[in-house]
This record gives sequence, C-alpha cells and structure tokens, in this order.
Amino acid sequence: MSKRDAVQPSRGRALVRGARRRAAVLLRRYAVPIVFGLVGLIGGGAYALFAPPSYTATAFVLVVDDKQRDGSDAVGYAQAYGRLAPLPETLAWSRRPLPDAPPGELREYVQASTSPDTPLIKLTGRAPTARDAAAFANAAADALVRYGGSHSRDTGVRVALMGVAQPPDVPTSPNPPLNLAVGTASGMLLAGLSAAVLNGRGGGRGRHDAARAPRRSPAVPAPTAEPVEVR
Repeated sequence: MSKRDAVQPSRGRALVRGARRRAAVLLRRYAVPIVFGLVGLIGGGAYALFAPPSYTATAFVLVVDDKQRDGSDAVGYAQAYGRLAPLPETLAWSRRPLPDAPPGELREYVQASTSPDTPLIKLTGRAPTARDAAAFANAAADALVRYGGSHSRDTGVRVALMGVAQPPDVPTSPNPPLNLAVGTASGMLLAGLSAAVLNGRGGGRGRHDAARAPRRSPAVPAPTAEPVEVR
C-alpha cells in the first residue's frame, strides 16, 4: 500500500470527526430553539387534528333612509342595529328557526359588524356545522329586518335584506397550514424569550462572581539598597 492510499482514509476520518464536532457544537448552541420549535409544531399539528371544526356563514342587511336625507341617519342607525343584532331580544323577532344554543351564549354564534361609511350590516353565524352557521346568520338577518320594520315610523329608516347566507363548503377552523405556522412561530418566540432570560441570568452571575472575587493589593516594590561610601 502506498503512502497516498494510507493518507486518504485518515483524512476522511478526520473530516468526519470535524463534521461531527461542528454538528455537536451547533446542536448545543441551538438546542433550545430547536426543541421549542418542535414543540410548537407538534402542538399546532395536534390542534389541527383534534380541534372540532367551526363553520362561518355571512348574511348582509342594509339600512335604507325612506326620507332621502344625506345618508348620515342611515349610517347611524346601522351602527345601532349592529349592536342590537346579537341580543336575544332582537333574535326573538326572527321567524326563521334558530339552532339549539344556550341563550346566554348567542353572542358566540351570532356576530355583527358595521362600516363607518355605509349603512351595511354584516351578520356572521358560527357553528360546528355548515347548516347551523347559515341558519344563525339568516335568522339574525330576518330578525333585524323585522325589528327595523317595526320601528320604521319612529326612526324614518327601514332594514332590507341584501344577501342570504349559504352553508360553507369548508370549515373556517382548524386550518392546518395556519395552525402549524402559528405553533412553530409560538415555539420560536418562547425559545427567544428563554434564551434572553438565560443570558440575563448568566451575565448577572458572572458580574456577581467578579464582584465576590478577592482583590489583590498592588505589589510593593522592594526597597533598593543605598550605595555605601568607602573611605
């Protein structure tokens, strides 16, 4: 065997040992972020797999000013009706059947949002099934139309149905890609916070040890002998 053939295996083993050493150093340095990132990823995946589905459906109603004014009154009444829409007293005006839900938790199933510029009210129904989500939104819209119509003589405005909610094809949540991304980001955020706390403690401990270290007095130079005059 020539010297060149003997040197090549030893060089390969040295490269492998160097790579392992660098990998071990990187693993020790980034162990905490890796662990927290994996934990967040697993948590997001578990939520996406085991969380119950939630569906969302939307209906729209419009507040119409019968007196043909500048429109500010219609926008103001739309804001007021939007706040009244999720209330049980308002939902009782609906002739559409409401799905079974505890009376005190209707706000979790019916939500309303308005615009500051247009007299449009967006009614959102949320439920474990697509059919119930659409039923909540349509019942809220029907209730608001009837409630607004009963007070139209006093307010000068009425509520008209603009769009009926349809059962959605896919659930709003869980969303696996979004859940995985949020879980991983949360894990990395926790990793960063833990690293900052550990670095702060390490710096404080180092300063404390330096303060407790004994201080050495400066060395005093030895006295020099004075020359003696010989007579």
